[in-house]
Amino acid sequence: MAFDLIALFTGALAVQLLTVAIIFILTYLAVRFYVRFYRIIITRIAGSVPTGLGASLQQIGSWAIWIVGIIIILTTLDVSILLLLVLLSLGGLAMIMAYRNILTDMAASQFVSTYQPFKVGEWIEVGDYYGRVIERNLIQTRILTPDNEIVVIPNSLLLRKSIINRTRSGGLRIQIPVVVETRRDLKEIEEQLMQIGNELKVDLLPDSQPQVRVTQVTPDEARLVLLLQIANPAKRDQIISDVQKNFYEVLSKRR
Repeated sequence: MAFDLIALFTGALAVQLLTVAIIFILTYLAVRFYVRFYRIIITRIAGSVPTGLGASLQQIGSWAIWIVGIIIILTTLDVSILLLLVLLSLGGLAMIMAYRNILTDMAASQFVSTYQPFKVGEWIEVGDYYGRVIERNLIQTRILTPDNEIVVIPNSLLLRKSIINRTRSGGLRIQIPVVVETRRDLKEIEEQLMQIGNELKVDLLPDSQPQVRVTQVTPDEARLVLLLQIANPAKRDQIISDVQKNFYEVLSKRR
């Protein structure tokens, strides 16, 4: 009788160990298949997912498969998994908190893709940042400033800040403000600004003409704006500086 019980126990243990081995092997194969499949998907959408994030997502997926396999093994061995589930829940919550900013950036990327306030190659202004969009992925948008600096903007910032698309018909529309004393002849000031604008013809879009508008007049001063359509957005700051410098030099000579 005792021999039969031992044989039965040994047989049951052998079945359990065999089952555990099979589950372990299947889990290992599932992880290998997942990694290979994941790499194929990442290769197809290369550019949309940053390299670092792609590696992290692959690792998280592998861990998840192993955790499921371990839970099944523990269940097979009749081991309580309540504590493990609690620890996994806390770990999952901590992971969500750690990746919450990335999740927000990914949601913002979907918004940008849907409404397309700008495209790669266009010149945009977001808060204090201005430049040409050179890359956009699930997490961030990169712009190249006129000073040849790369600025990385989290996509979530695009939802919190106003986006100004400065690109129009392949060029850029700029406004150059000037301030003069009210006693000055505004008609003469407008002519001076138009003349300076026409001297920049080589930098303007074909068939575009400079325009001058008076934006504000007070008892002490008048504010005007010279509107230009420039062909090369990268020269925006240089053109604004040159126009203002030339205008005030001419103005000082006529006092």
